[in-house]
Amino acid sequence: MKKYLIKLTLFLIQSFVIAQECPPSDTLSITPIQNLWEIPLNNQWEQIEIMTWNIKDFPINNSTINHVNEIILDIQPDIIAFQEINNGTAFNNLENNIPAYEFVSSGNGLALATRRDVIDIIGWSTLFPSSGYEFAWRYPLLVELNWSCGINALTLQIINIHLKSGSSNEDFNRRYDSCNLLSQYINENPSINFIILGDYNDEITDFENNNSLLPLIINEQISFATESIASIDYYASYPSWPSFIDHIALSYNLFNELTNGNINTIRVDDYTGYNFFQNNISDHRPVIWSFPIETVELNLNLVINEIMSNPSNSADASGEWIEITNISDSEINLNGLIIKDNDSDQHIISDNNLIIQPNDFLTLGISNDMLINGNVIIDYVYNNFTLSNLWDEVILMHPSGIIIDEVYYDNGTTFPDENGKSMMLLNPSADNSMGENWSSSTIQYGAGDYGTPGENNFSNDDCQDNDGDINEDGGWNVLDIVALANCILASNCEITGCNGDLNNDGGYNILDLVALTNCILSSNCND
Repeated sequence: MKKYLIKLTLFLIQSFVIAQECPPSDTLSITPIQNLWEIPLNNQWEQIEIMTWNIKDFPINNSTINHVNEIILDIQPDIIAFQEINNGTAFNNLENNIPAYEFVSSGNGLALATRRDVIDIIGWSTLFPSSGYEFAWRYPLLVELNWSCGINALTLQIINIHLKSGSSNEDFNRRYDSCNLLSQYINENPSINFIILGDYNDEITDFENNNSLLPLIINEQISFATESIASIDYYASYPSWPSFIDHIALSYNLFNELTNGNINTIRVDDYTGYNFFQNNISDHRPVIWSFPIETVELNLNLVINEIMSNPSNSADASGEWIEITNISDSEINLNGLIIKDNDSDQHIISDNNLIIQPNDFLTLGISNDMLINGNVIIDYVYNNFTLSNLWDEVILMHPSGIIIDEVYYDNGTTFPDENGKSMMLLNPSADNSMGENWSSSTIQYGAGDYGTPGENNFSNDDCQDNDGDINEDGGWNVLDIVALANCILASNCEITGCNGDLNNDGGYNILDLVALTNCILSSNCND
């Protein structure tokens, strides 16, 4: 029965993946209000396009809305960050005329628009509520979103900024201080894919002793996609000076995308005419960065095998961990996968070398400091993900939204719930959504808590009982036969601790299966 369920599950998931077409089957119609110019399309389905544009005290006049409408729908980027949205009613009119895009506005001049057919906005907020002076009261707009096309997907957090303008010492210091706050914020959230874009009101090419953007420039966790064109007047984003003051920066996890990405200033005024552009649209040109999305491996053979939610010999904030095993016959790379719960906890695994071999284990934890984490060797450190001591969820998800594995534990109702003891899966081939297939660990590790991080859930001593109670439910029945048959067929009895070497020959094979069947039929398994 289990084999049929596995085949059905794989078929359903396969069908789901196929249904996620790229381009999406629900691609939205994009029709501009007018067609005065032939500005080139900058949209490709296999990549993401991110554009920043200060559209100067929007709208400059009554015709601006229609002109901006056409420019957006000619270019068709996936993400647009706007600055100087100073008329909410006019902005709402622009939004209503572009139904293919979802709009978010902070109310202080900053806004974001995203293509509905490839992007889901997860949430948004404004940053640094106590630092209005530094940011000229234009609090940065933070938008968390997920881009997906087919099974290719990427989660991003966009920070839209409009820093203080001006050349006085006071203006310089306000920009400098705001960049310092942004730099610290990026450092405090190293696992997140950040893009910091907008009107920086200064150039990144200035000398260090006269560079108000320096805290971001010298931060090794931040790179500017605009660096390669920032010193070339042809690409000036503020043509009347000319200067390059509209930048797109990104955090460390996106550095690889710089290699294959493309940065450009869209010279809209080449199509509209310079004077017409300045008088009717904006004094800033749009700047756009695009890059192809790297495919994240989709493998459904990862199993959440052990959970330490409530350590006793270390604080929860340092001693929590989860263990994952690979039940396939090939290695699996976990890079890009997501650990989350059903609330706001979410972490994107960012380590291209986090590879798990067949029948092996990886321990993912909240700290790798063995002095405070209970003396556990952690293979990967996550953040923004904690385990409740009561009810919670551990979900391993592909960025496309496909659930690879998930466990919902329930405060001891059906799942084990003992302080200082991990809950461990009795058999990786068992249904880990059912509490009856879990038990509390009986093996001590490290500082004295119980668990087997990075190892088999059962020691060799546990397996020497050889009592045939494969699923550890205190009895002998057909479920034990099925479990033993599964682990023999999968050649993984050694990692399950399934007490199945009934003939004591040091291995697991058909002879053990016959012995178990005989003892169940004769009702003498406990002899």
